Amino acid sequence: MKPPLQSSVSILVSRAQRRAAAFSMICVSVLLTLAGLYTLREYELRSMDMIARSLAFAGEPALRFNDKQAMMELIDNLAATAQVSEIAISDRAGRTWLSYQRPETGAADRWGRGLARLLLRVPGSAQIGDGTAPLGQIALRSDGRTLLRFVAYSALSLLLCALATGVVVLRYSRQLARLIVAPIDALAGLTRDVRESHAFELRAQSASVLEIDGLGDDFNALLQELQLKQSVIERHHAELRRANDSLRMASRQDPLTRLPNRAHLYEHLAEVIEECRTHCLQAGLVFIDYDRFKEVNDRFGHASGDFLLVELSKRLRASIRGSDFVARLGGDEFIVVLEPLDDARQVIHLTDRIRIALDQPVQLPGARMDSISVTMGVAIFPDHADGAEGLIRAADKAMYRAKSEAPGSVATFVAKRGEVEREPKVPLERTA
Repeated sequence: MKPPLQSSVSILVSRAQRRAAAFSMICVSVLLTLAGLYTLREYELRSMDMIARSLAFAGEPALRFNDKQAMMELIDNLAATAQVSEIAISDRAGRTWLSYQRPETGAADRWGRGLARLLLRVPGSAQIGDGTAPLGQIALRSDGRTLLRFVAYSALSLLLCALATGVVVLRYSRQLARLIVAPIDALAGLTRDVRESHAFELRAQSASVLEIDGLGDDFNALLQELQLKQSVIERHHAELRRANDSLRMASRQDPLTRLPNRAHLYEHLAEVIEECRTHCLQAGLVFIDYDRFKEVNDRFGHASGDFLLVELSKRLRASIRGSDFVARLGGDEFIVVLEPLDDARQVIHLTDRIRIALDQPVQLPGARMDSISVTMGVAIFPDHADGAEGLIRAADKAMYRAKSEAPGSVATFVAKRGEVEREPKVPLERTA
């Protein structure tokens, strides 16, 4: 029996080397492919979660105000740059509020989506709104284009590497690991930083692998879009805050005289009374009524009447102390809150200052008035009333009593027997 054909050592070594190299290449290629798929899968999951959070942040106002058109605009902008195939938005009750599915563009798109369903079984999701009272939920799926490209290029690399020698295979397998794993890890780290700190100004570095570099460019474009959306939202929020401040100011201000209006007066007076109760202090309230306002309107017209009210408000504001408060109650009636009030006698001096300020001539449009004649009624907290309504009512009564007895004078409220209001501890003298 003839022995089997023997080969030379060089052939055996070469064959062994080729087999070892091929086996090593296959193992390394398979391991690299699996590692790359795993890393890319984690990146896709994180990317989908990040995209879902970004869309939830940007689309919160749309869901809050049930604006599906605005949400679709956000989704269209997102679909133009992000690799998203399906998006489902549900409200806080779990009902589907809006759904989106990008049409398939070919066999590659269909295979990519199938691969994404196989590897990414859990869709990216995020809550809309804060954690205590979420408005709804966003769930989205990747179209798997990145995964499909990675699988295709991995298969091609495996086929090419199978034709190389063991040394070349080992060398290029290490290079492939450096070229693919490191950029993906950097991109995954960047995704994690963006997700945790919402630092949309960060950017992915260039990669030597074309596909990963393209993926980084797409990711950078998405970050730029999110940064722009964030700046737009912040600008809108600032505009809304300014608008709210303007509306709040307008709701508390008289449109003609720019003085605080009735609502602001009651709010301020309630705060003053509460502070006086807490620290056992006194506060005064002066009810001011113009004596001949109807005559001015009838004789010179409403424009002159408005001019006179504005002039009266300017003089009142200039005559009071920095801690006092003047408001227009309505028509030709004004209220001055005097606080702090160390002594009830201070009211006499303060009303004298008001009278001196109003005693100057007034130049109306097309006419001249010698002075502004007003009648004032005074009430003191807590001597005359224990609340804002009672204090204003007491000063009003004093003003009408002064107007009926001596128009253009100042009178303090006098409580009748059995009423809550009382005479002040230091009675005020009426001044003509």
